[in-house]
Amino acid sequence: MRLFSSFLPWLYLAAGGYAGSLLFFALGKKRFSLTLLWCGFAANTGAILLRGWHFGLFTPLNMVSEQYFLPWCLAALTLWRASKKRASASDTAGVAPIFFLILIALFLPARTIPPSPQSSTLFAPLFFSCEVVSHALLLLGGWSALLFLMRHPEEESFSRYAVWGFILYSIAQVIGAVWSWMGWAVPFHWSERHLASAAIWCFYCAFLHLRFSPRWSSREKAWFALCGAVFTFVSTYGYYLSAVVVKHG
Repeated sequence: MRLFSSFLPWLYLAAGGYAGSLLFFALGKKRFSLTLLWCGFAANTGAILLRGWHFGLFTPLNMVSEQYFLPWCLAALTLWRASKKRASASDTAGVAPIFFLILIALFLPARTIPPSPQSSTLFAPLFFSCEVVSHALLLLGGWSALLFLMRHPEEESFSRYAVWGFILYSIAQVIGAVWSWMGWAVPFHWSERHLASAAIWCFYCAFLHLRFSPRWSSREKAWFALCGAVFTFVSTYGYYLSAVVVKHG
């Protein structure tokens, strides 16, 4: 019965599914890789839903904790890519960063968010949902850029992922400002998190303007997108990683 009452066993099942998918992808067995990716995605979904009931009350914010929701978003995007009629053999390659992120979730668990007046509004989970999905798009853009740099010309779609990630990230900032105004009567806090968000937005705003400069080649743009994905990852997980280092240092 514990399997159906705690989200952690489902998270381990998700990690197992993603690990198996990555193994079969490395062996060139795309069908088995895709099947296990679906299994990992289903278990990841179960873990997210159960985490929403962590206190016996449904708390949407716990469902969109980045450590658990980001691998789910990447898996959903990878499955969507693989379902397209013109899917290439590298479309399930996204399972590599998915497995990496689920490992981080296992060893770097997110704190449970208790119910509070500021989190009861719909804008709170909507903000985090949009932000995490935008992070997934930006990371997938960086991964596609890496594949492009490794001589996979069909992966030149990194710009599309960056564009959609930037759009959704911009929407998230507006929603976050509304939530901040409702909860704290200010639309912006001069904290390290908000400054990191502003830095990511400015970075990708510069990336979008590269298309107007003929001096930048596709490979140079790919490097720019890859650096943006690394920057997004570090700014997202840097706080949690530094806290672990300080705790065990």
